Amino acid sequence: MKHITRQFCLLLGIAVLMASCSDKKKELQQLAEENLRLSVEYPKQLDIVAISEPDSAFGFSYFSQKEKAGIVRIMKSVTDSIMKRTDNMESLDINDFYVMDLAERQMRANSDIRQMLSLATDKQEWTGWKVKIDYRAVTHHGMKYNAERWFFISRDGKAVVRTFELPLP
Repeated sequence: MKHITRQFCLLLGIAVLMASCSDKKKELQQLAEENLRLSVEYPKQLDIVAISEPDSAFGFSYFSQKEKAGIVRIMKSVTDSIMKRTDNMESLDINDFYVMDLAERQMRANSDIRQMLSLATDKQEWTGWKVKIDYRAVTHHGMKYNAERWFFISRDGKAVVRTFELPLP
């Protein structure tokens, strides 16, 4: 009888632990989503495409090798899109709000990348969580755009410490 009671207690403990972990994941995702809604110009027109599972972060500029490769791939595709639309900058039209907004968001991302690389060190301790959201929104020019934003969240899961956005073509 004692053996059955111990097994039941163990299973109950595991179930409670799993439930609290999934609640923590949801809280982190909701915090990132709320932060995103506050940061876009037209929150009512925000369309969230995907939210990643929270992952451990080791510094506020930490990306795995796979994530770094994805960032490079995205930045290249944005550059290719701009070059194609402007005939390799031969026919740049400053009234083409799509290109101008995309180029502005890419330059901001490039600046953020440089800053994060300058702050990065090999030795990092666990600093909290990171969550990525893919979304569609509208610029102040009324142009729809796609982006992914990374949220670095504090250890306690209560505050967004840093964000980083990549434009998507």
